[in-house]
Amino acid sequence: MKLNTLITIICIASFSLPVLAYEKKHEEHEAPHTNLSDAAIENAKLTLATASAQSIRVKQTIFGVIAPNNNNIVHIGAKYKGIVTSLKANIGDDIKAGQTLAVVENVTTGTAFEVISPISGEVTARFTNVGEVVEQKPLFEVLDPSSVWVELSAFPENIESLEEEQTTYVYDLHHHKTVEGTVSYISPQMTGGHIARALIELPNQSGHWRPGMHVKADVVTDSFNASLAINNDAVQRLEDNPVVFIKEGNRFEAREVELGRTDGEYTEVLSGIENGESYVVENSYLIKADILKQGAGQSH
Repeated sequence: MKLNTLITIICIASFSLPVLAYEKKHEEHEAPHTNLSDAAIENAKLTLATASAQSIRVKQTIFGVIAPNNNNIVHIGAKYKGIVTSLKANIGDDIKAGQTLAVVENVTTGTAFEVISPISGEVTARFTNVGEVVEQKPLFEVLDPSSVWVELSAFPENIESLEEEQTTYVYDLHHHKTVEGTVSYISPQMTGGHIARALIELPNQSGHWRPGMHVKADVVTDSFNASLAINNDAVQRLEDNPVVFIKEGNRFEAREVELGRTDGEYTEVLSGIENGESYVVENSYLIKADILKQGAGQSH
């Protein structure tokens, strides 16, 4: 064999061996995982779920304030010019439709007539006193609080996905109560602060929603059936990538996942796990901590 040929064979062999070694090592690489005993699993109080199809309702959270429903406000005045001789109601009184609020004496005929409320509600303003001559002006304001408006401050990024008739979930800032409503109006104009007003009408039989109260509203802007979704509490991050811990017996493997849209509770899975696989939901951070601990130990 010629010397040049022998040198060529040796060179090829010297470069091929590391490549083959790297490929073998790459093929044998395992996903991060940990093995726990039955006792450890019980002590960790892990809860599991099965990856499956899920109906997802995408929401946007927008802040707002409770306002009176303008359709439920009436201003009640005297039919004729007269002198107020008696007041039967005051600010804060709960009244019924047909109830007398004041008595007025007609200055032309001298006969008395009653000022009657056309609706049930609460007297929110009184604009007169006994002995005052009144003509063509409101004497009382009455508000029916059985329904109210939520005035939302919608920014441009909100407006793009908002539509009338969308379902909303409104809750006070202390999370004492949540109620469902629908978007009834979206203003075509923006204010100087680049905010548009959107209205939600809410039932308010309990009187909990008082005008002036600050609230949040989750507006459902999209709804679809995800072929595969997971509980948001299951998602952790390893090396800045989202992972879910898949359970196979006593083995828990960190599986990197590609995620899609979310409703705040469940998230669509685009790739990484299969339908029917069992994954850790609650206390999944304990699995992450154990895997990181093992990695730190191996690095020394």
